[in-house]
Amino acid sequence: MTNCLLCETKSIHQIEAAAPGYYHCRECDLIFLAPKFRLDAEQEKEHYETHNNTLDNPGYVQMFEKFISNAVLPYVYPNGRALDFGCGPGQVLQVLLERRGFRTDVYDPYYAPQEPQGPYRLVTSTEALEHVYEPGKVWQKLLLLLEAGGTLAVMTNFHQGPEAFVNWWYRRDPTHVTFFSEDTFAWLAKQQGLKILYSDGKKTITLKKQDE
Repeated sequence: MTNCLLCETKSIHQIEAAAPGYYHCRECDLIFLAPKFRLDAEQEKEHYETHNNTLDNPGYVQMFEKFISNAVLPYVYPNGRALDFGCGPGQVLQVLLERRGFRTDVYDPYYAPQEPQGPYRLVTSTEALEHVYEPGKVWQKLLLLLEAGGTLAVMTNFHQGPEAFVNWWYRRDPTHVTFFSEDTFAWLAKQQGLKILYSDGKKTITLKKQDE
């Protein structure tokens, strides 16, 4: 590896104390797994099929209810178009957002592959960014799907630095290949003129796109 998959700089170094293939970027603070160590598409989808991410799972629903209460409703009036990016097979967040008045589309490369047609007032990405292979391209896509002044609400566990990463449980999932920190989102906000509206410092952050 020579370049960061998010900022494309050469400021990366291997986290040698972790399993082979993990790199940390000193510029944007992203940690990622080199492509040759990833699962193939069939293995990845097979792993997703083991999850119980449905409306019948109270804990899963409660997680999204908390996300909506903390990261969405204080910042976005519940009407207009919304997109759940990386919705997974259950599409639970879509149901919960629609109950609150958002007209919600979904996108997932495996379970809802039709390309979304923006712009959207709200874009959510929950438990999805850790799975993406091309974080730079995906991030730009998310911003393009947002209308001017729109809101992006993200949930993905924030890493706490390369030393803590070595023994971090979150990286043990074989489909988790890209790891953002709170500093990564701060770097993205500064680079792209986004305003951070909310962060819990752990796994949830809300950003606002500039008005035109």
